[in-house]
Amino acid sequence: MAHWVDSKSVGGVSEVTLLTPIKQGTVPGETRTYEQRLGDELTSVQRRIELGRPTPIGRIPSIHFARWLIVVPGHYLHYDQDGKVAGHVYRSWLLFTSNFDGDMKGYLNDFSTFLADDVDRIWGNCEGYPPDGSRNFDAYWAYAKKHQLTTQAFYNGYPGVTVARVHELASFRQLFDAFVAATRLPDGSSIENLPAAFDRFLARTSAFPQHFPARGGTYEANRQPLKSES
Repeated sequence: MAHWVDSKSVGGVSEVTLLTPIKQGTVPGETRTYEQRLGDELTSVQRRIELGRPTPIGRIPSIHFARWLIVVPGHYLHYDQDGKVAGHVYRSWLLFTSNFDGDMKGYLNDFSTFLADDVDRIWGNCEGYPPDGSRNFDAYWAYAKKHQLTTQAFYNGYPGVTVARVHELASFRQLFDAFVAATRLPDGSSIENLPAAFDRFLARTSAFPQHFPARGGTYEANRQPLKSES
């Protein structure tokens, strides 16, 4: 068995970096190259992010960070005097980096289970990608591990805090700020029924866990944010 590198984990968060060779030539039945088709797919994802529209990867609740980058020869030939080596053709690569809660196998299994078609539209432009796509998890897992790069140093700025917890705390802070504003009078004193208002605030915020999926779940597309305390 080929040697596989391991993802580094710090405080419950792991990392992965994949470098996969993009297919050369034209997509059958199209005028685009595989690189152009891949670029169009990633541009579509970025456009939806910038417009605040849902993206497939946003359904996975364990992702802290993800990036795709097409590395073209011009990016890595700066120190090659003539820009080429006799008899060698330089190619483009797809670089993927991500930080996520849990372990890599569980992370990619979420990709296979919930985002198979989207994953295939991206990595299907790369050489050696499983013919059956990511739904064949064993083949998909082997492909990813084959192209995983070793990370020498990995830092987590908030160990022990999951993505779900980040969302929970952000919503809690919004509700808490609204609670304070609603229970303080202009002179800085508290309203008369502060204990009752505080009890209502506690009752509402104690239900936070139901709004955030367990690991392996997905965010619902129609999930509505919590409204501020009135």
